Amino acid sequence: MNSDPPFDAPDSSSALRAGLISGVIGLVVVVVVTVLVGRTHIDADAVRAIVDRARPVPLLGSMLIMSAAFLFLGKRWSVLFPAPHAPPGRGLAAILCAGLLLNSALPGPVGEFGAAWFAHKRYRVPLGMSLATGMGARIIGMIMAALAALACWIWARPPVPPEYATPIEIAAVLVGLLGFGLLVVLIRPEWMTALSHLTVARFERLRAVHRTVEEAADALGAIRHSGAAALVQCVSWSAIAHACVLAGIAMAAVSLGSDPSPSGLLFTYATTTAAVIVMFALPGSQVGWDAIFLALLTTTAGLSLPDALAIAIVVRVQQLVIMAIGAAALTWLARTDTP
Repeated sequence: MNSDPPFDAPDSSSALRAGLISGVIGLVVVVVVTVLVGRTHIDADAVRAIVDRARPVPLLGSMLIMSAAFLFLGKRWSVLFPAPHAPPGRGLAAILCAGLLLNSALPGPVGEFGAAWFAHKRYRVPLGMSLATGMGARIIGMIMAALAALACWIWARPPVPPEYATPIEIAAVLVGLLGFGLLVVLIRPEWMTALSHLTVARFERLRAVHRTVEEAADALGAIRHSGAAALVQCVSWSAIAHACVLAGIAMAAVSLGSDPSPSGLLFTYATTTAAVIVMFALPGSQVGWDAIFLALLTTTAGLSLPDALAIAIVVRVQQLVIMAIGAAALTWLARTDTP
């Protein structure tokens, strides 16, 4: 008898509807707030200028490049499974698309558990292993993004206006410390659990946070025992996935007639990607991600507010497309089973 906790995935059409509604509402909120805050910078002429400069074919290509990152994220996850388990990267990429849809359609970080559950059922891997390797691969990506943000700030120095230099430098240091902290607990995950026992575990309202910390520590421990070769492959696939998204964002900016600072664009992407771990379980985290993305595009990449908003819209539309792919993956996962 199967003792695994059940996971009831919603119907693909209802999940897609809820995910698209959530994504569109978040996009509308970001657009409205940005227009209200920057009403002196965004007018009909500014919007018309962006539309006139836009090149549709390269813009579509930028979204395809960003979407291709999911293929490499699937490979990043697959290399962490110990033998004899060997789920294919393409299948895991489809599962990750379904997970993104579930994260948008349902409250809380449902997508992470849902992705682990689907990998468990589809490829007959233990659920604990599936959850640990999936979370571990994600943490590896966050470590790389956080350290890249700090390295970019130290050695490339994005062109930041003087009035924003201090708060952004503080943010860069905090993000870098986050990366180093995750790197330390990757080596000694038991330290993270012990620290959580001494702090958040003492408060009843923070028990859910403590459980998340324990799960993350288990994931990091699983990565440590996967072996050096698996870790190197995981880092390599993660770097390729990050490069795809960054290249897609840069291509979208150029397709819209913008000329962002390369170092500022790298810092913006790396910082917002690392910040996901802070907003992970918070409702409305999509809006928070967009807000940080917009703020950094205008302060570190040298873009005007209308140009930054246009790029943020393209990135959000690309994620809505991934949600549609996730709905198809959800249907496939519900109707097929691998013995």
